[in-house]
Amino acid sequence: MAQSVVWAVVFTPYLLDLSRTLSTTTTALLAVATWLAIVLLAEWMRQSGYRGPFEILIRRFTYQPSKTAATRSRNSGSLA
Repeated sequence: MAQSVVWAVVFTPYLLDLSRTLSTTTTALLAVATWLAIVLLAEWMRQSGYRGPFEILIRRFTYQPSKTAATRSRNSGSLA
């Protein structure tokens, strides 16, 4: 996701619009630098126990209890 943001900022005409300025070599260097920065950031986040924004969002939607499951658990508790 972060790499897509970098490409959008660098190459979109209404943002930096460097598509005509950057050569193939400088674009490759940008790609490697972006990849390295993302890997270092991910490792720092892993070591500090910080989850990324999309992981938090996915977990919120995935592990959110449904209303029917909550109703079933309440009803099964009253029968026992």
